[in-house]
Amino acid sequence: MKFNNHIFPLLKEYDCVVIPNFGSFVCRNISAKFSENRSKLLPPNKEIVFNKNLKKNDGVLVKNISELKNISYSDAEEKINSWVKKINKKINKGKSIAFEKIGSLRKIDKNFIFEPNHNSIFLKSSYGLSAVHTLQINKTKIIKPSFNNTMLKYAAILILFVSFSAIALNSYFDSVKNFNENSYLVASKEVSKKIQRATFSINPVIPLVTLPIEKKYGNFHIIAGSFRFEENSLKMIDLLKKKGFIEARKVGVNPYGLIQVAYNSYDSVESARAALELLRDSEDENAWLLIKN
Repeated sequence: MKFNNHIFPLLKEYDCVVIPNFGSFVCRNISAKFSENRSKLLPPNKEIVFNKNLKKNDGVLVKNISELKNISYSDAEEKINSWVKKINKKINKGKSIAFEKIGSLRKIDKNFIFEPNHNSIFLKSSYGLSAVHTLQINKTKIIKPSFNNTMLKYAAILILFVSFSAIALNSYFDSVKNFNENSYLVASKEVSKKIQRATFSINPVIPLVTLPIEKKYGNFHIIAGSFRFEENSLKMIDLLKKKGFIEARKVGVNPYGLIQVAYNSYDSVESARAALELLRDSEDENAWLLIKN
């Protein structure tokens, strides 16, 4: 069974997809940008990189294969491990591994070289958007007009006229300024008196307003189970809270119409993975990590 084709759809839903015991594809959102030669404006997308160190099973790929192939979680995990052994042998021989619509991966001097497929769109909001070709604008050379002696004479006369006018205007504006300053002082005194009288007659009553603060959760959720019916999901939440998982809650519906219930949610992938490891050892070995905004 080949699993190359199953990773691309997951990268549209998650920011990280781990291939157990092999590595992971990690993506981040990037804004619209120009191509290298600035001939095209590329739509927003996700930038994909391969991380060979992040290879501990987070349950995303295994859970997906289990649901799509209608097999148990452990069977799906076993099939993926078998596939990983095959691609490890292939890549260690210097051969390239192709991941559909994602890119290709090969090994040179014990280092993984990932070549992404730049034509694929991983961001759902960018579906249907294509690169926009830009038009090059040629700068027009500005021709400066030449002046003859006659024009220079007229210009000199105009400068003299403006200079005399400026002197006259300055004198006028000075007198206006003095008048305005005197008027402002008189008006300020009157306004100050009225403000002092009005201050004692104001008795405002401002009611206190209490605003509810909505609790925010992180984007990394440890999933306890997925349910077809609302009633069953609520029973699971009630059971988890009785066991001490007071942050248990619903975290949405997956693409297959199942309601997902989480033990807890975390702000960072590191803290979520640490909690997942402890939970699998003590409570639920089938718990898995969901990355969802």
